[in-house]
Formats: sequence, structure tokens, C-alpha cells
Amino acid sequence: MSHPRESILQIPSDDALLHAVYRRAAYQSASGIIFCDPFAEEKKCAHRVLVEAARALADADLNCLRFDYRGCGDSSGEFHDFTPDEWREDILATARYMRDELGITILGVLGLRLGATMAILAAQSTELFDFAVLWEPVINGEQYMKMNLRRSLIKAMMTEGDGFDGNGVRSRHADARMLDFDGYRVSQETREQIGRMDLLQASPHFAGPVLLLNISSREQVASQFSELAQAMTHARAEAVVQEPFWNRSGIVSSQPVATATALWLAELQANALQPSEL
Repeated sequence: MSHPRESILQIPSDDALLHAVYRRAAYQSASGIIFCDPFAEEKKCAHRVLVEAARALADADLNCLRFDYRGCGDSSGEFHDFTPDEWREDILATARYMRDELGITILGVLGLRLGATMAILAAQSTELFDFAVLWEPVINGEQYMKMNLRRSLIKAMMTEGDGFDGNGVRSRHADARMLDFDGYRVSQETREQIGRMDLLQASPHFAGPVLLLNISSREQVASQFSELAQAMTHARAEAVVQEPFWNRSGIVSSQPVATATALWLAELQANALQPSEL
């Protein structure tokens, strides 16, 4: 059943159309936020939490837009035809749409995992965003790709059984134009672009307020997230005790991350920050 404050949008990005769901704020707010999905299978696992979080933040008086990158979900194109560079352009396209077509004057970006990494990299390249919320960002892309490659290797080992040749598979993976990651065909260019991402090596130059959530079973912020927050101009790192919902199937509550985000946003609002000050 559709919601009276929710609508489907088609947002142009280069020659493609991005499928988006726009949830208007409960009241007449001019503030908004764009949700940036994680990568591949993590997007599928996290979908419910992101939907519920967008609805909760809209009820807290923030206009929320969720969208699919080119080649993902209901947007046009095939997944393997696009790269993170183009997905960052999609983030900027949605930001321009929010400001120009929807009248949003204070705009933020919220990303999960690789979506958070791409979000902050996109935000630093433009003046379109006033604040950013990063949920468990991928800090080192090379390590992230190694993790995915290990999963692909394990899958190959289970498929080939006794005939498995680890060295041969690793060699083929390194040179393959396309690799299968949980059913997603990932191009070599995409793997290389992700591998070059390193938020600690080159801290994002974004001057606005940033909330960085470390989502895990620990009540203390991991050192790499604290280090990233300290390297940025105006960032705060917080720990949220919650299972890693981006690699879990089943129903997971969005309440912990949504509440932490809403409280931080309320603090910004209470400080009466204007777009030029954010």
C-alpha cells in the first residue's frame, strides 16, 4: 500500500534514469537527505533497514530520498556496465534534483558501507551537501576487495571440490575481466577503482558536520573510525551496538542506527545551523 507522503521518481543521470523513492517530511521542512546504498549483495541484505530508517527520519521531519545507482535495482542499465566513479555521479545527480526540483535548501547524504565511502567522496567534490552521515564506511577499498575475493575463492573451492586449484583460481581472478560476487558480475575497472579508495590515506576534504557510526557488537569506537573522524574537519564517531545487517538475511531492526542518526540531526537543528554554517 502506498503512503500519502511517498512517491516514485525518475531522476536523470547522464543518459540513464535513476529509480528513486521520495518520502516527504511529516511537516513542511526544507531539509533533506539522500541515502546511498552499499555494494552488490550488501544492498540486498540492508534494504529493509534503509527503508525503515528513511521512514523514521521522514517522521522526524527530514525529506528522504532513496535511489538505485545506474545498473542497480530498478534503475536503467546493467550492473557490470558501471563503476564507482559513475555511481558517485549518480549521487551528485540526485543532489541537484533534490535542490533544483524538490526545493531542498539544507541537504545531507547518508551512506552505508561502500555507499558511505562513495557518499563522502562525492560530497567533498561539490558544495551541494551541508552534512554527511556515514554508517560503517569502507575505509580501505583494497582490504574490502580482498575480502570479497576470498568469498569468491571459497565459492569456487566448494564448487570444484577435489579438483580445486587455489593458485590457478587466484591467478584467473586477478586477470579476469569480470568476476562473480554473489551473483553480481563485477568488472575489473570496478575492482580497481574500489581498491584505490583509502579514506585514511587521503582524508576527505569535506567541511560540513559528519556523523560516523561504527556498527558492531562493541560499545567502543574502533581505532580506524576514530582516526578517520579526527582527520576530518568537523566529524564525530559513535559506536552503535547492532549486528552487521548488511551481511545478514532476515528481519533486523533499524532502530539503533536510526535513533543515533536522528539524535545527531536534532542536535544540529538545535544549534540553529544555517546552510552557510553547516
